[in-house]
Amino acid sequence: MLGKNSHIWRRAALLLFLPLLACGLAKQTPQPAPTLEQLAFDIQTATPTFTPVLGLSGAPTDTPDPNATPTLTATLTLTTTLTPTTTQEAAPPAPPPTSPPEPEIAAVQAVPADTPTPAPAAPTAVPIQGGAWDFEEGFTEWGNPYGDRCPGSGLANGWTAFTTRDQFGSSCFNQTVWKGNVNSGESAQEITFAYVGVQAGIFKSTPTTPGHRYSVSAFMKREFSPAKLEMALGLDPGGGSDWQAPGVQWFPWDEDKDDAWAKTEETITAAGESLTIFIKGSHPYPEPGGTLRLDSISITDLGPE
Repeated sequence: MLGKNSHIWRRAALLLFLPLLACGLAKQTPQPAPTLEQLAFDIQTATPTFTPVLGLSGAPTDTPDPNATPTLTATLTLTTTLTPTTTQEAAPPAPPPTSPPEPEIAAVQAVPADTPTPAPAAPTAVPIQGGAWDFEEGFTEWGNPYGDRCPGSGLANGWTAFTTRDQFGSSCFNQTVWKGNVNSGESAQEITFAYVGVQAGIFKSTPTTPGHRYSVSAFMKREFSPAKLEMALGLDPGGGSDWQAPGVQWFPWDEDKDDAWAKTEETITAAGESLTIFIKGSHPYPEPGGTLRLDSISITDLGPE
């Protein structure tokens, strides 16, 4: 009989249990809802526990009661807001200290103790020019060594003359002051060769330093002659006074022209304490013309070789 009315008993028991459940719920003190900060703290500090669920075959499952009052369940949603922070960029590392450069040490070449110290070079002399070298210190009457007649003759002071003679006579030496026949200054030395076939010239010495090189220059102006007058510059490095001596070095004139000033220049090394300068004209045979004018002689010390 109970089996047939079991559902009636179950319903009666449920009716008795519900008032008791309601009474128990009514006696509970309501608790305030937790704050967002409290929930976040509880979540961070909570120690999770895992309860294994054992599968039981044949275990009863709850069947929802269609007549039961639905229960509202509050769902808490946590929203995390990330606030970016500014990170100061790290300064680049300082470069490692550099050591100061090492001073350069100049290499010094050792000089043997027995190496002789070279002697200082002898100073060069002031160029020699003007005055008697430019035929500006006056003239003296010249006496022909052969007794030939030379009216109005004159030889520049400081100079010595020489001449040869043929059957017609010898050369004469004169002073000229006509501007067309003077290269520099007021006068020049003149030598005649007209109608004689001879050699004639002048010479003068100057102090020198042995071993020094000297440059000698001179100017000449000659008249045209059918028998061309050959000009030459002679230098005696030993300072001799003989124009025919073998030690005299003869050089043909650099510029070979008539009726115009022509220059020549030669260099020689002095062998002694004086140097002699010779200037010579050679008229090969008697013909008219050929008169010679000399001017502007200079000597320059070029120093040792």
